[in-house]
Amino acid sequence: MTPNEKSKMQRLAVNALKEGVLTKDELFLRLAKAQKLTSAEMSDRAPSGKRARLFAALSEVTESLIGRGLVRFADGRYSLTETLPVTVRATRCEKEILTMLYERPMSKKEIRERLEEIIGTKRTATQKDDNILFSYLGQILKRLVNERTLTLSDGMYSISREKSAAVDDIRQVLELKNEFLERLHSKGGEFFEHYFMTLLSKYLSKHGKTIVESYVTGGSDDGGIDGVAKTVDCLGFRETVMIQTKNKNAYASETEVRSFYGAVCAKMGSRGIFVTSSDFHPTAAEFLNSIDNCVGVSGTKIFDMAIECAYGIKKQGGKYVIDKRII
Repeated sequence: MTPNEKSKMQRLAVNALKEGVLTKDELFLRLAKAQKLTSAEMSDRAPSGKRARLFAALSEVTESLIGRGLVRFADGRYSLTETLPVTVRATRCEKEILTMLYERPMSKKEIRERLEEIIGTKRTATQKDDNILFSYLGQILKRLVNERTLTLSDGMYSISREKSAAVDDIRQVLELKNEFLERLHSKGGEFFEHYFMTLLSKYLSKHGKTIVESYVTGGSDDGGIDGVAKTVDCLGFRETVMIQTKNKNAYASETEVRSFYGAVCAKMGSRGIFVTSSDFHPTAAEFLNSIDNCVGVSGTKIFDMAIECAYGIKKQGGKYVIDKRII
């Protein structure tokens, strides 16, 4: 088979398996139908006939798909694996960690295995979502121990006595935060840009800045700048704040932040704000801490700003809820 023929055959096989689990004979019949083999061609058993060549091609294609982790073969049947990475959010990971440790102390290995099962990374063929989960797990456990929410003794993590009464409240906040960020993420990048620029205007105004102009740049030729906010303070000092937004689940990398900072400097911006609906890789956070005129805004900070400005989150019946008119 040529590369194009093989690629086409793989697509046909995957599409057939999307409808359900199939034996090799059943999969062959689906492919024969898709390839429009006639009754005469199907009856022809000659080694050089179309039927024999298609059957041989099917064997090659299924072996390739299994090798790539896209298809599994068990009990004489083929089925698709879950090929796309699942969404892994730090807020949900933290909530699930606190929930499981509320039941009993656990080792890091036990916590990781439970998280893989709950979040669903264990059931996907890709390693990408596993790597994100492992990265979040290490960061969350380290932070919770430093904050004395958790204690670590003899390799076992448990909820500290002094924080045990507050764990339910923490879990409720994390659940709201996770829902808030999930809704933001589902709206897409363009919505996220406009939402954050409006939120930023409200936030800066609340903290003493007058907004002269605020807009989303838009387009693929924005030079790495997604939004601009022009402000003036009470003494008349003017600033041009440049913003880049990333509506994604993975950590924002140091490379992304450095590239944005270069764009801010090249365009003579007064300050830069790199915004992500997730969080920053430790090296990216370290770089941001080393410079004075560029800051990072994580999903947690966006959540806090939304509460403070009552934009996207509102108080109802004495508790905070998502304002679905906005998000």
